[in-house]
Amino acid sequence: GLMLRDLVSAKLISDYTVTAIPDSINDLQGTTKVSRAVQWLVSHCPCSLDLCCQTLIQYVEDGVGREFSGRFFRDRRERRQGGLASQEPGAIIELFNSVLHFLASLVSSEQLCDLSWPVTEFAEAGGSRLLPHLHWNAPEHLAWLRQAVLSFQLPHMDLPPPGAPWLPMCSMVVQYASQIPSSRQTQPVLQSQVENLLCRTYRRWKSKSHSLDPGTGPSVADIPWDDVIALCINHKLRDWTPPRLPVTTEALSEDGQICVYFFKNHLKKYDVPLSWEQARMQTQKELHLSQERLGIKSFHPANKFPAPLLHMHRKGTRNVERSPEGVVPSTQDLMCGASAQELLAQCLSRSLLLEKEESKRFEDQLQQWLSADSGVFTGSMSLPLYLPQTLVSLPHTIEPVMKTVTTASPQNERTGE
Repeated sequence: GLMLRDLVSAKLISDYTVTAIPDSINDLQGTTKVSRAVQWLVSHCPCSLDLCCQTLIQYVEDGVGREFSGRFFRDRRERRQGGLASQEPGAIIELFNSVLHFLASLVSSEQLCDLSWPVTEFAEAGGSRLLPHLHWNAPEHLAWLRQAVLSFQLPHMDLPPPGAPWLPMCSMVVQYASQIPSSRQTQPVLQSQVENLLCRTYRRWKSKSHSLDPGTGPSVADIPWDDVIALCINHKLRDWTPPRLPVTTEALSEDGQICVYFFKNHLKKYDVPLSWEQARMQTQKELHLSQERLGIKSFHPANKFPAPLLHMHRKGTRNVERSPEGVVPSTQDLMCGASAQELLAQCLSRSLLLEKEESKRFEDQLQQWLSADSGVFTGSMSLPLYLPQTLVSLPHTIEPVMKTVTTASPQNERTGE
C-alpha cells in the first residue's frame, strides 16, 4: 500500500485521513464528502515558509552592507576624527570574511533540505521570487552555493613590523592586491587604484617631512590600510565570477542570474568575531588616551595663540563667570578634545563674536548719549528753534522814533552854529 504510517513516522507527512468518494459525485452526498476533505487539507496546511529570495550577487552585497559596512566605516570615522592610525588590516579582513562565512551558512543550511517544496508541476527552470527551481535545495546545489559565497573572501594580510622600509611595503601591498581580481583583464584597474593611493600617501608624508634620503618614506602607521582593504572589497564585489558552473543547470535563469533562498529570521543571528571586538576595544582605548593628552595640553594655552586672541578669550571667560548662562565657553572647555587647527578656528570664532557684542554695546551706549544730549539741549533753550518773522523784524512803532533821532541831529548842529 501507500505505507502512510511509515511516512508519518519519518516526518515526511504530518497526518493523513482516508475519505471514501463515490464513483459519481453528481449527488449531494458525494459533493459533501469532497468539500469536507478539502476543508481538512486546509486546516492541516503547514504555516507559510519564511523564505526570502534574492540573486546571489544581491544577497552578498546586502549582507556585506548590513553586517560589515556599518561597523567598518564607524571605526574608520572614529579613528580619523581622533587622529589615530588606520585599523590593522587583519582585523578588517577577518570581519569581512566572517560575514561571508555567515552568509554562506544561511544559503546552504541543512534545514532547507527538509523542505518538500514546491510541487514538481509548479517548479520552473532558473527559479523566481515566487517558486524556486526543482533542485534548489538539493545537497549538491547547496554545497555549490556555499563555495560560491566563500569565494568572495579576501586572503589574509599580516601587518608589517614597525620600522619596515617604504619600498618593500609598497611591493607587499601591490602583490596583495594582485590576488584579488578574478581575471587578468581587470587586474590593472585595481593595481592602478592601489598605486594611486600609495602615491598620495607618499606625497602627503613628503609635504610634512624634509628628509633628503630617497629611500625613506611613510611608516607603517602612515599607510591607510583601511582604504587599501576597501579598494579590494569593492573590486571583489564588482569583478566576481563563480568558481565553476552550478552542478544543476536549472539553477541559471534566462539572464544568467542565480537565485538563492534563505530564512529571513536567520539573518539576525550573526555574531561579530572576537578579533573585531578586541580591535574596537583598542580603538576606544587609544581615543581615551588621545583625549587625555589633549586635556593635559589645555592647561598651557598661552604659547599656542597670539596675545590679542587670548586677551579676547580671557575676557569671554570672565563673562562666563559672571553669567553662567553665557554662550562663551571657558578656556579648558574650548581646548579639550580638539586639534590645534580646530582650537585656532574656535578661538577666532569666539573672538569675532565678542567683538560684535562689544560693538553692539558701544552703539547702544552712543544712542543713549545722543538721546540724553538732545533732551538737555532742548530744555536749556530760552527761545524756540524756529522764530516767526514777526518776532525777528522790528515793529512799525519803533521806526519813526529812530528816523526822528537820525534827522534831528544835523538840525541841532545848525542851530548851534
